[in-house]
Amino acid sequence: MTLNRATGDSVRRIAMVAACPFPSARGSQVLIRELAQALANRGHHVHLVTYPFAESLTPIHGLFVHRVRFSRRVPSRGGLGWRKLLFDVALVMTLYKVVRRERIEVIHAHNYEGPLVGYLVRRLTGVPVVYHSHNALSDELGHYFRPGWRRLVASKLGAVLDRQVPRRADFSIALTPELEQFLRARGVAGDRVAVIPPGSSPAVIAETPASDPFAGRFVVMYTGNLDGYQDLRILFDAFGRFHKSAAPALLVVVTHEVQWAKRADDRLARLLREGHARVIVASAFSVVRRLMARADVLVCPRSSWSGFPIKLINYMAAGRSLVAAEGSAKGIVSGETGLIFRNGDPEDLASALRRLFEDAALRQRLGENARVAAGRLYSWKRAVAEIERIYAAVAGVGSPRLQARTLGSRRFAGIDSLRQSSYKRRGQRLA
Repeated sequence: MTLNRATGDSVRRIAMVAACPFPSARGSQVLIRELAQALANRGHHVHLVTYPFAESLTPIHGLFVHRVRFSRRVPSRGGLGWRKLLFDVALVMTLYKVVRRERIEVIHAHNYEGPLVGYLVRRLTGVPVVYHSHNALSDELGHYFRPGWRRLVASKLGAVLDRQVPRRADFSIALTPELEQFLRARGVAGDRVAVIPPGSSPAVIAETPASDPFAGRFVVMYTGNLDGYQDLRILFDAFGRFHKSAAPALLVVVTHEVQWAKRADDRLARLLREGHARVIVASAFSVVRRLMARADVLVCPRSSWSGFPIKLINYMAAGRSLVAAEGSAKGIVSGETGLIFRNGDPEDLASALRRLFEDAALRQRLGENARVAAGRLYSWKRAVAEIERIYAAVAGVGSPRLQARTLGSRRFAGIDSLRQSSYKRRGQRLA
């Protein structure tokens, strides 16, 4: 451990494990990149250990990126499949080398493969592992398979991993209060877990486009990947009902997936044929930011409760009205910073869209409130300050139990608001 001469704070040597393509436009990878960047900006030495390829050209500054090396005979694109296991084995070896060579003090592991890799290296080196929990695997894993026995097996496997992986960490970070309770129920000690929601970069604020690409249309927009857990079928079904009473309505799907047509839902295909929808492939977030500025309504149809959709923070910071399923509406208070619809209910979503279509004043008020709330609830500066205290605890500076009590007494700004919005969602439904 050294000291930052400018601030006098401790400078840590951190190995951040990301068992995924990096960088990428997907939510988890965006969170990892922005967190690593925020830690590097504070003067820490951040060594990011990841797969040998990326899915986007997002610039990375101030980070040391260590990619696993692999034979060219093992292709790294076109769906990972069995290759992913080989990459994870190589990830263990690469992380071990980085920990030894760079004198790493803390391994910061994300998702589920990250901590599994970290635990193996901890056994060899003694370096503590901080587990950053993005979701519950039993809640999400099944969505990657079609309904049937494979989905059932995946959910059961996810439940086993949920009971085994988090409790073995030296400290766990949960993105939401709901996820914190889930981890505690599966064996994570109360003094070894803290709730720290993601931060938001000032660059997220939407820019007014120079020209209107959707002149005369009421734009309902979704941004992100097209994976099953996003519940896009609910959005497509709801929009199909909504546009019948809103002639100028246009559904715009913004994604980074170049091969989106191969995964297009039949409902989306029909809307495209009829001219009621458009799909835009955006390779840079600056493009997404400009498109969000033109949206009348931004939608997050995801019903999964355990994750934290990074797109939701971007939606709020964009200052546009938004609608979210109750499962993913983290930090949203219905009628104040957005509208919330019942999970998996397309008619409830269509009703929310009609309400916003008919009430421009409501759209403006919700958008302005959401922008203010984003600045209040989500800050990388505050998040990193809490994470630095966790690093100090697990790295042996002070008692972890004492440090956890300190974390508990200095509650992260916005947690009470997140809890309050969760409680309000239970009693509020759209008419």
